[in-house]
Order: sequence, then C-alpha cells, then structure tokens
Amino acid sequence: MAAAAMMAMTGAVGLPAAVADTVPVNPGDPATPVTVSADALPTAQINGVAWQQTIVGDVVYVAGKFTTARPAGAAANSQTVTRNNILAYNLRTGVLINSFTPNLNGQALTITAAPDGSRIYAGGDFTSVNGTSRLRAVALNPATGAVVSSFNPRMGGSVRAIVATNDTVYLGGNFSSVGSSSRSRLAAVRASDGSLLAWNPNANAMVNALALGPDASQVVVGGAFTTLNGSNRPGYGLGRVDARTGASLPFAANDVVRDAGNQSAILSLSSDGTTVYGTGYIYGTGGNLEGGFAANWSTGNIKWVEDCHGDSYGIWASSTAVYSAGHAHYCGNLRGFPEVTPRAWHRAVSFSKAVTGVLTKDTQGYPSFTGVAAPSLLNWFPDLDTGTVTGQNQGPWAVVGTEQYVAMAGEFRNVNGRAQQGLVRFAVKEIAPNAEGPRVSGANTNPVLSYTRPGEVRVQWQTNWDRDNENLTYQVIRDANTAAPAYTVSKTSTFWDRPNLEFSDKGLTAGTHAYRIFASDPTGNVVRSDTVNVNVPVGGAGPPSNTAPVASFTSVADGLTLSVDGSASTDADGTVVGYTWDFGDGGSATGATAAHSYGAAGTYAVRLSVVDNGGAANSVVRSVTVSADGPPPVNGILAQDTFGRTVANGFGTAEKGGAWSLNGSASLFAVADGSGTITPNRGAGPSAYLDSVAAVGTDSRVSVSLDKIPAGSGAYVWLAGRSVGASGTYLAKANVTSSGAVRLDVSRKVGGTETSLNGQIVPGLQYVAGTQLRIRLLVSGTAPTTISAKIWKADGAEPAGWQASASDSTASLQAAGSVGLLTYISSGATNTPIVMRFDDYVVESIP
Repeated sequence: MAAAAMMAMTGAVGLPAAVADTVPVNPGDPATPVTVSADALPTAQINGVAWQQTIVGDVVYVAGKFTTARPAGAAANSQTVTRNNILAYNLRTGVLINSFTPNLNGQALTITAAPDGSRIYAGGDFTSVNGTSRLRAVALNPATGAVVSSFNPRMGGSVRAIVATNDTVYLGGNFSSVGSSSRSRLAAVRASDGSLLAWNPNANAMVNALALGPDASQVVVGGAFTTLNGSNRPGYGLGRVDARTGASLPFAANDVVRDAGNQSAILSLSSDGTTVYGTGYIYGTGGNLEGGFAANWSTGNIKWVEDCHGDSYGIWASSTAVYSAGHAHYCGNLRGFPEVTPRAWHRAVSFSKAVTGVLTKDTQGYPSFTGVAAPSLLNWFPDLDTGTVTGQNQGPWAVVGTEQYVAMAGEFRNVNGRAQQGLVRFAVKEIAPNAEGPRVSGANTNPVLSYTRPGEVRVQWQTNWDRDNENLTYQVIRDANTAAPAYTVSKTSTFWDRPNLEFSDKGLTAGTHAYRIFASDPTGNVVRSDTVNVNVPVGGAGPPSNTAPVASFTSVADGLTLSVDGSASTDADGTVVGYTWDFGDGGSATGATAAHSYGAAGTYAVRLSVVDNGGAANSVVRSVTVSADGPPPVNGILAQDTFGRTVANGFGTAEKGGAWSLNGSASLFAVADGSGTITPNRGAGPSAYLDSVAAVGTDSRVSVSLDKIPAGSGAYVWLAGRSVGASGTYLAKANVTSSGAVRLDVSRKVGGTETSLNGQIVPGLQYVAGTQLRIRLLVSGTAPTTISAKIWKADGAEPAGWQASASDSTASLQAAGSVGLLTYISSGATNTPIVMRFDDYVVESIP
C-alpha cells in the first residue's frame, strides 16, 4: 500500500488574510463568520436601473428608473409588464408581485417602510403618482400601491433619502423648500398628514443618505455637504443631529471619514441597531475614503474602516456579515486582493462585523488610514458585470437583506455569467442550490509529477479557488482509483492567494502510473484535472532523497521594461536547472535571467518557479512596479499649429495637417494674437480635428490656459491621439476643477461612452487662472495600444514619467486615426463664458 507525505508551499511572505464563506472552518471566530452563498437566485428583472430597495416581511420594494419588468430567465424585451420606476417582488421566490403597480412619472431614488409596515415611502424626481400630483415624495399602500391621500408634502427639489418612525418621516436630498417653507436639504413631516415639522437642520449641499438611531432619538446624515448646521467637524459629508430639535450632536466618526464636495461624498448609510454603516467615494479632491465604515451609535466613534479602493455605493449588515455594493479593485490594506493590470473589479464584497486587525499603509497613492481598526474581507465574490443605463459603467448600486437573503440591485446585466438584469438574490446555504464550486479545472489544474527514488513519485499542484468557500479539499487520484484516493488534504485559498501543495506517493510498483487532482468544496462541487502519467522504473537504487530548492530573484525596472535575475535561487543538495517566469500580465519566459516589456504602467505580481536536478520545485511571488516612458518621436511631424493667423469664426487651416474640422458652432472658435480659442457654452463640448492626419502611433502636445477657474464640476480639455472615425478615440483628458486641482486621465471613447482607463489628481499641480499648462499624449502600438499622458505648468520642466498610462485592445480602435482637441464646460459652471486658449500644438509620429 502506498504511503504519503505532504507539505504546503507558498510564494507569499506573511500570514494569509482571515477569510470566511458559507462553511467557514470556525464559524464561531468573529473573523470568519458565515456568509450567504454566491449562487445567483432567479429574480425578477428590469430594463433600467434600480437605485434603492427596502424589505417588509417577504416583499422587496424597489425604487429606480425603469419602465418594464420581466420574469427571471426572460430575455430583454420579452415577457415584459409595465412597471414605472417602482416595483415589488417576493424575496423567497424572486417572482414579481402583480398587485403592487404604482405609476411614477419620474425616477424614484429612495424607498423605505414605516416600522409597522403599514406604508411604503418613496422619494425622487417624480411629480405624479398614479395620475395624482405628488411632488417628489409619496406614501403608498404596501399591498396595492395606492397613494395614501393624507400624506402630501410638496418637496421643492429632488428627494434622495427617507427614514421614518410611525409618527415622523425624515427626508434628505437637494431641495430648498417644502411647500412654501424654506428648508435646506433636510426636513421632517408628520406621517399622518405630511405637514411640515419644525425640525430644520441645515446642509449646505446634497444629502444622499439618512440613518435613524435605534431609539429614534438621533439621525445620521451623509452626503456631499461640507457643513451641517454650519459645522464641518462634524458636518463634512457626515454628521449626526437630534431627531427632535435638529441640533448637531457629537459624531467623532467624522474626524476619521471625511468625504464631501464636488468630487467626493458619503453615498449610503444603514443601521443594525448598534452600529451605523456607511460608504463613500472619491473622484478627485475633497475626500479621503473609497470604501466603507462602521461607527458606534452610542459613542459616535469609528468602529472600523475598510478602504478597498473603488467607489462603494451601498452597504447592509446581517447578524454575521456586512455586504457592500460598489466596484472594489484593491483591498490590499486589509490583506485582501491586490491591484492587478488590467484592472479587475469586484462589485459585490463582504466583511466581518468584528474588528480583526488594522489597516496597513496605503501604497496606491490614496489617502492612508494606517493603523485604523479594520474588519476581515470575507470569501464571497459573486461576479456582477456592468450595465449601460446610466453611462457610468457600474453594476450594483444598492444592497439590503434579511438573516436568510441578500438582495442586490443596480444596472448589471449578468451575474456569474448568466443573464440577470438589475435585480438579484443570494441566500444562506440551507436555501441556496450551492452550485458555485471551485473555478479552475482540466489542464489548468494538472499536477506536476517527478520520480524521486525507487517506488516514489512527488506530486505537486496549485490550489484552486471558489466564489464562496475558501477551504477546499483535494484528492490525489492514482490509476483511476476514485474509491481510494492516494491522498486527501484540505487547504484554504482565495483567487489572489493560491499556494502550491505537494506530497510524496511511496511504495509504488514499477511501471506507468496515472494521476489526477480532484478539488471539492464543502457543499460537494467537484472539479477535476486531466490525467498526467509518470513512469516508475524497475529496481535500481533510484535517486537519493531530494530537498526542494529555494526560489529567489531580484528585479530592475526601466520604464515599462523589467529585468529579472533568479540566479540567487539555491538548492541545498543539488543544482537549480530550470527557471520559469510568470510576469503577471500573461507574459512568461524561461532562464535564470529574463526581460519583459509591459503594455502599461502598474504593479504586477511576478512569479519565479524553479526546479532542481532532482525534479523538486518551488516558487516565489513578488510585486513589481513599472512606469511608462514613451519612445521619442522618430518619424517626423504629422501636424503642427502655432495659430499665427487671424480667423474670426473657426480655426482655419493648420500650418501642417490640413484644415481644422469643427464640431460645434464656428462662432465658438477663433484664432488671434498667436493662439486658438474655444469658448464652450455650459454643458456643451465643441471640438476640432485634423481629419487629414492618419496615424497609428502619435505623440501629441499642446499648451492650454483658461481665463478663469470654472465653477461646478469644472472644465475639461482632451487631446485626441487616435480618432478612428465613428469607431472611437483614444484620449488624454485634463479636468480643471473648481478648487483648482487638476485631474488627468487616459481614456477610450466608443459609441459615445467615455471610459477612463487610468488617472489621478496630479500631485502638486494647482491651477491659477491664466496659467499655461502643457499636455502630452502618447498613443503607440496595436493590440494592445499603450496610452500615456502627462500634464505640467508650461514654464516648468516636463515630468520624467507618465502620470497616467494604460493599455487597451478594443478591436475597433486598432487602426490609424486622426488627431484633435476637445473641450467641455460643466453645466454647473455659473461663471461662463470661460475662454480656453490653445497654442504650440504639435503631433509627431512614432513607431
């Protein structure tokens, strides 16, 4: 009978994160609580976006912007029924409820229920419900959807948040009046008749979220406001007020979490009775948290922060876990998944309720919460894609639940690779089908076999991963004997941390032996490798006992090129004879030394695997960072314009590159005094192209200035480096914000939708009206195309490295295109006209 010896090998240094799932090894450990499964349960679907949900008993009420609903499994535009911006479905079955059919003439942004379940309150942008005038707030019968006639507050602007007791309804949003009375984005009305109450806290900008305290004596407020009742601490995006008087109350959480202004805000709040949870976003300046937080109701102190990078839109807590809707792409500060290139988003994640550690120092250029208490990231990773309804490239926007179900809502189209639009449910393992198993199978899980001594074979393989289970069991099947596996072992793993396993199969007879690896999760899902054979020779002393080598390497980055050297790898009882490199972007190489060119700047996980002369193997993984340094132009000038002419309406003809082709009224363009000017109208974006230019590789540069700092969300200038007609464009986008901060992105525009590929607020660059900025955009290569950009003050030195860089392989853009200049002034810019002045435009060809 064969004997076995087993060991685990890992290429990462340090302890793994505490990760839990539907069947954690120790469900009593606060760091590893039980989650719902990742199985997407059949749920009614919508044709738009769902903004918020609330649950009463077994009914989920949904608010959003949509016009039809259809059953689970029905394709888009089939089996539809009318549902105008609000609907209800059964939480246990996912089936649409046909008796609840209110008709709202505008989108509903928020929805909640009276504590006794007797009413559903909705708020938004609508002005009519079931043909009856209701200005942005309504109370509905939960069974029939009929309007409660006695409740009719007349809100003067959009309502984005509602919480309620049985006697009082609190509203937040972007209104300045209720009826004829002034209110600054917060108000309270009597539940019985909708009459306005004296409660009158003052937020100086949008309120997005409200949470009612466990005894209804206090209200936590979240939004984009920078002051609440005149205070910014607390009151900067987050604050707490008395539910009776509206007076501000202490809330120390706002000393830690500070998201407010035009480019940052608190987006959601929820409560479990002892803790208030919230989420925030940053897109520029003004904030410090992308992620979620928990604060104690009684003290107002922060309990924990999870700063997974990527905006978070909704948050809800069960008795065991906290669930978040957003688009996280980096959770490394709490020992979760790393940033990868190309970027990967995880739009549904969960965390422990308990504090299990502290956040580490941020390495990604974000504000750092070093040492702040943190929860554990749990092993729950359903795959929700993005929708197209809002044009914001998002998936889920909201999450609610019960102790048995979690419901997500948004604009996603597919969940776990299957069509499921806008709404989806997940359930605890006792209810769920538990069909989500290990993700890797076939040849991708094949073991590596090596004959080590007479009658002995070493079997090595990489662990698997599962969407809702971290602890997987592995069976080594020898010679198709599934009834008696040669070895069985369990090991924890995640999609970003998959350690290697190894065991020695002893006492084998001479001849050929066949091996497979079976991986299973605790609910019985199994995946299998292909069969791999090894020959055990007859007799002989065989090779001596062999100690596995130790993998080690150094690396040097030069621009996008990485040079690696694994010659420091050692073997105690032999020599290292094989080196295999995995560069983390699909590239690979062999040999003790190697070099690799990346398509985009970023941080990559590089793995070196070594094998010694006895067949033993080991590996090590290190993160390396490369930055883009573009090649110098070598093929001459494609276009050039110093604007040394006079044109009253238009741009005329460039010195090289032909006539400018304009999008927008010619009266918005002019050339005089050595520069070209564009003066956009608010909410409009005139542009100019040199259509006679056709090139794949371009190096574009231009100087630009604004005659004043724009209000609202600012002014935008784009350099188009490759515009392939109607197919789309690669761009550099500079956004001068109302605060003077400058954001730079590289982006792709296809079908009218612009997608940022990489970008940042440029450190140390503060714009002053009249200052001339220099923008440079490099577009090179095809499949992938590398897009890199930088911006600096024209009277200063050009930065050595690129400030934004990415690679992209969109098929329609892998061809020659024209070049140009694009502009936009936000609709909120109240200080127009704003003159954008361009000079020294040059485009050079590159390989």
